[in-house]
Amino acid sequence: MRLCGRTHYARSVALAWLDRVLYRHPFEGASARRYATAARPAFGDLDDRLLDAMALDGARRLLDVGSGPGTFAARAAVRHPGLHILTLEPSHAFRPVVRARGEALPLADACIDVAICLSSIRHVRDRALVLRELRRVAARLVIVELDPAASAERIANHADHIAGALLRHAFGPLIVRTAPPADAIVALARAAGWSLRTQRDDAIQPVYILDFT
Repeated sequence: MRLCGRTHYARSVALAWLDRVLYRHPFEGASARRYATAARPAFGDLDDRLLDAMALDGARRLLDVGSGPGTFAARAAVRHPGLHILTLEPSHAFRPVVRARGEALPLADACIDVAICLSSIRHVRDRALVLRELRRVAARLVIVELDPAASAERIANHADHIAGALLRHAFGPLIVRTAPPADAIVALARAAGWSLRTQRDDAIQPVYILDFT
């Protein structure tokens, strides 16, 4: 039993180290190109299913935090042509409306109706500070993040559509399993002043979805 405990502890330390060293920064250069062309398309119809659930008809301003190649924002613009969409991204590899880090949002207080972090909260350096900044500017926050507790089937639903064998094989053990658990993000969000409305796992993709006000 003690040996199992040590093994679990060592694994937890290793995963935390990988998260801190490999993932707490924006994609740049080759990694950005690889994400945009090889990995992001593997989310399939997730953007549309998220938009269905988010019910944005009454919203005026949407903030896409860590928007990357702008895939979600582009789909939201098609679905909601009257919605004012701000894409925010620190990486110089992409072309957002606002180039900034989530830790220092150059936005006025309470100016955003809905903010979304779609597979981006794991890449910020200070998650607690980002969540406080989002609480300052937004009335509602949706966090969609890779779920380290996802089943092998849900992981395969994504991995099988990633271009490139190396990235495909690394996706489960090195990307999904090292992502921040939902409970950890919920705790940080609550400390920042957010109240959890709903929490659910996506039925197809290996992500959890947290909806806060």
